Amino acid sequence: MDSRNFQKYLSRIKRPAAIEPAPCRLFHHAVVIPALAEADNLPDTLAVLAVNNHAVLSETMVLVVVNNSTETCADKVKDNQLLLSGLRNGGQRFCGGLVPGESLFWIDASSPGLEISDKGGVGEARKLGMDAVLPHLDFAARPVSPLIFCLDADTLVEPGYLLSAIEFFSCHPELAGAVFRFRHQDSNDPDESAAIARYELFMRYYTIALRLAGSPYAYYSLGSATVCTAEAYVRAGGMRERNGGEDFYFMQALQKTGGTGQINASRVFPSSRPSDRVPFGTGPRIRDIMQGKSLKFYHPAIFFELKKLYAAIGAIHSPQDFYRLPELVEEVLSPDAARFFKNNAFDKAWPDIFRHNRTSRERLAQAFNTWFDAFATLKFIHFCENNFPQFQRMELNDAFRLLFEDESIAFPAGIFDDMRTLLDFLRNADERFPDLLLC
Repeated sequence: MDSRNFQKYLSRIKRPAAIEPAPCRLFHHAVVIPALAEADNLPDTLAVLAVNNHAVLSETMVLVVVNNSTETCADKVKDNQLLLSGLRNGGQRFCGGLVPGESLFWIDASSPGLEISDKGGVGEARKLGMDAVLPHLDFAARPVSPLIFCLDADTLVEPGYLLSAIEFFSCHPELAGAVFRFRHQDSNDPDESAAIARYELFMRYYTIALRLAGSPYAYYSLGSATVCTAEAYVRAGGMRERNGGEDFYFMQALQKTGGTGQINASRVFPSSRPSDRVPFGTGPRIRDIMQGKSLKFYHPAIFFELKKLYAAIGAIHSPQDFYRLPELVEEVLSPDAARFFKNNAFDKAWPDIFRHNRTSRERLAQAFNTWFDAFATLKFIHFCENNFPQFQRMELNDAFRLLFEDESIAFPAGIFDDMRTLLDFLRNADERFPDLLLC
């Protein structure tokens, strides 16, 4: 890592956090776990980490960020204080088999005067921990440079969790980050199980549809399943301080920094709990579905528009031909979809973008993907569905059926009519579909 950039980033950290116990050596990797009222769940997460490869675990710093704001309700603060006390006492009940000071550490962002901001939430807690581990990582470590894993206090992992990421980045050292395969934990509540099944299908549908379209942002924005290199973390500007959506914007930055991949050799298991801890994301969506709010799926026709756009850009071979990209957008997209680019002044922005990147088609294609990033793509989708009746959302089974209508994938008969069967198929898709369905 460029030492000047590293020191510059460290100097900008607004709130350097005190780690307990104080680390007395460098580590190869770090796992950062925000915890808000998780005294009952965190021990299980630490316990499954504890059965990972012993040699890898011994070189990995597991950092729990026990956090709340001054506005957090008293019961949750009490839970946090119980957890901090248990960690400080080193008891098996709270430490899950990890040894404080050897592999297990924590930050007190809960006690009076140490709280996170009222608006920061999980994004600020993640950032607090990820920033804090940087000075304690060994950037001379091999076989890969230091990795920072993002995990949640109620998320379980497989025994190969740590090693699979190290092996992945050994094979793909050019990438900035990656997302693990995932499946949400089962629930004993039938309504909750149905809600998480529908939302997980929504997540998978969106990412698969982007893959079919050819978008470079076709990955899962799932904070509890993310890992990045420490160097890319710094170059990407660190975790975003947002109370919800922090993973979406951070993954977008990683994609722009060096690209992202998917780790298929191991999985994580996020919680399926309804939640009010963040304004949007998995927990609130589960809660809304259980309360009867409909969750329909984006119309496949929107992704077919994107597919035409990316195919046209991929067919441009000469850098000079990129100059007329605004005209090409108008030619290949339907008039309604093309209006998004006109409304966002793409035709005015592109000439200047072209001038700064005209030395190669690769730079120009990347420049377009930087302008039309994950957030712009989502805005494009919402623009289409909110303004034109032909792009309005569909029911789950109709959306999946239409999305795959022209794809030569041997789905079992009737699979789109049964939500659970479809979810199980997508969760367990084998090596025949590594680039499309394996997620």
